[in-house]
Amino acid sequence: MITRRHALAGLAAGAVSTPALVQAQATNWIAYSYVPAATLAPAKVFQEIIERVAKETNGGFTIKYHLGGSLSIKVTDITTAVGDNVIQLGDDGFQQGNVPITGILRLPMLITNAREFEKALAIMKPYVEKAYDKKGAVLLSTYYFPVQIAWSSKKLTSLEDFKGQKIRATSPEQIEFLKRFGANGLTVGAPEVPSALERGVVDGVLTANAGGGKVWKDLLKYCYEIGLNFFEANIVANKEAYAKLPANYRDVLTKAVVELSPKMTKMMEGEESEEKAKRKAEGMVQTTATPEEYKRGAERMASYWDEWAKNKGAETQEALKKVREALGR
Repeated sequence: MITRRHALAGLAAGAVSTPALVQAQATNWIAYSYVPAATLAPAKVFQEIIERVAKETNGGFTIKYHLGGSLSIKVTDITTAVGDNVIQLGDDGFQQGNVPITGILRLPMLITNAREFEKALAIMKPYVEKAYDKKGAVLLSTYYFPVQIAWSSKKLTSLEDFKGQKIRATSPEQIEFLKRFGANGLTVGAPEVPSALERGVVDGVLTANAGGGKVWKDLLKYCYEIGLNFFEANIVANKEAYAKLPANYRDVLTKAVVELSPKMTKMMEGEESEEKAKRKAEGMVQTTATPEEYKRGAERMASYWDEWAKNKGAETQEALKKVREALGR
């Protein structure tokens, strides 16, 4: 960590203005995202946030936004980079290694629709805020992508059809779900997925319509719409830098993030619906899981949720218990 911090020291140099004797002194922050392309909804809205902050502070508070991969910081290290003040603002989507309690929101079959996610998020907020605080960061807002569903080049219209298939997953938790239904979960990098599907290394993927469903549609024939889990991201600020901001700058930043970040979720929801309709028109075999299948999925995964939380400690167990009670699971 020391080595990385030294290597990136140039990024932070001058990024935050010293506590100003004259409040009008310009404040310049660095923001970094896991999002790799400017065309994606989170990147588009983040630019709106930055423009609004600059406008409402008359150019006194500027934020330089960097897409994922453009800085010498792994996206899995954004939490730490914010806490170390290497960057002052982070769009943190791969935080689970640094903030393990957030994994509750991604446990397969625990949270299966947006209404449930919002309910669980409200319960989890104080836990997540506390966890980020320990890392030297302030949680400003959370947004999320559409629910992950299942796709395959082979027949996949029920839970039974997972058996024997090789499915690309993006987390150990998703792999455990696949294992419990007789499938083999594999980790394949996004750039390698097309060739893996073409060569039969994997038969299918777990993704959203607006994600891999859009990109890899020509290599897939079946879409089994069973909501496995959501993928959320947190907008966080360095705690010390945030506290040192002039009060009006801090208010402008907070209000911009809180008011605009929900647009990220809504834009991706809209795109999800559009892409689903396109896939249907193109002949994709789309099957919606029944309530009974959802019930069976949750029952099969319930023991894993408890095992997973037990390994993370008492606080995680407490938070999971509250979420399960609220969702009736």
